[in-house]
Amino acid sequence: MTPPTPPLASGLCPWLAPALERFESARRRGQLGHAWLISGHKGVGKLNLALVLAHRLLGTERAVPVLEPDAALTALATRHDPADHHPDLHWMHPLEDKETISVDQVREVIESVSLTAHRGKAKVVIIEPAEAMTTAAGNALLKTLEEPSGDSYLLLLSHQPGRLTATIRSRCQRIEVDPPSPPIIAEWLGVPRATVDELRRSIGDSPLEIAAAARASDSSIFNKLQNDLVAISEDKIDPLAVANAWLKDRTELALIWLQRHLHAELKARTAGAGGSTEVTVPPPPTLHNAWRDLPARTLFEQYDRAEKLLNQLGSGVNVELALQALLTAFQVNRGRA
Repeated sequence: MTPPTPPLASGLCPWLAPALERFESARRRGQLGHAWLISGHKGVGKLNLALVLAHRLLGTERAVPVLEPDAALTALATRHDPADHHPDLHWMHPLEDKETISVDQVREVIESVSLTAHRGKAKVVIIEPAEAMTTAAGNALLKTLEEPSGDSYLLLLSHQPGRLTATIRSRCQRIEVDPPSPPIIAEWLGVPRATVDELRRSIGDSPLEIAAAARASDSSIFNKLQNDLVAISEDKIDPLAVANAWLKDRTELALIWLQRHLHAELKARTAGAGGSTEVTVPPPPTLHNAWRDLPARTLFEQYDRAEKLLNQLGSGVNVELALQALLTAFQVNRGRA
């Protein structure tokens, strides 16, 4: 029985069509490389593109309709479900409670792609995100990048391609995915341009993150998130209660919002210390005041925690404990008599 096609491969976000055409053009010209580095901001649709490309290579290609927002978000939430995978599609990502892709994971996949394809077509490896590979894992991958078998292809997805070694980058053909313009996002979501502009100011310009926020259909959520953090900083609410509330409703959206405002707060402090004056999303005054007594080092640590937790969502990590630790660290008087 043929396994179902991964939901994210059943359609394509509309702004990814030019990138797909570039890939197909290389294939038609006989210039299709065995390693591709697909880079772009988190939430821009790199995985959607990679899965469509993978199924073209695996011989299970079909007409690709537009992937609608709800389908895209649902598919992302279950993307690591093994039941959705093709037997010749190998997927590397940080395992449960891990932040990196280990050398053992890479070696296991290399051994798998050295064997005959189950379906006799090709073998495809998706690495998500590629910068999560340890140094040893990256070194182990290099030999396969340098001497790929004729029927194996590697798709490296990266939010931060600069973190990959130059030797890895130089052996990959590149596809850079830029965020679509606000009008394109608004048309895809079926919402007014003003709604997209408002969400971009809160959480950035990644279309899938904007889609998640738009689906929440409640602009007051950002006020609620701000009020929660202010109350935690003023010791007026138990961080565990806030963590439980965030777990029940829009965890990813809350973390995206939090990370963006931590970044803005840190940039504002840098500007005040004589550094760059560019602050694209100034933190709300109430939030700025709530964090005023927290040292910059703590805010850097919080930003890092939020980023790691975002990357680990859906991987089996204990989100409850991680979120509780993250929010508890915003207590200004924590540890003081």
